[in-house]
Amino acid sequence: MGRYIHTNCTYEQNHTEGTYTFTGPCRGTGKPYSVTILGHELWDLNQGELLQVALKSLSADDREFVASGYSPEGWAKLWA
Repeated sequence: MGRYIHTNCTYEQNHTEGTYTFTGPCRGTGKPYSVTILGHELWDLNQGELLQVALKSLSADDREFVASGYSPEGWAKLWA
């Protein structure tokens, strides 16, 4: 898979909400950043669906963190 959340983050599952919250250090700032993903969207992602298709409820910034580990602040720092 190679997605940042699968190799560099911890997660907490919320059974009531049906979500998974992944938290890990931003690759640009080192600060913790969290993204919450709906369970059915995470399932689709893990089954091979394209990130931008599977994670419809996430912003582009949060999808970027899922893929690369760069938070919005880290992305801005990278391209400043």
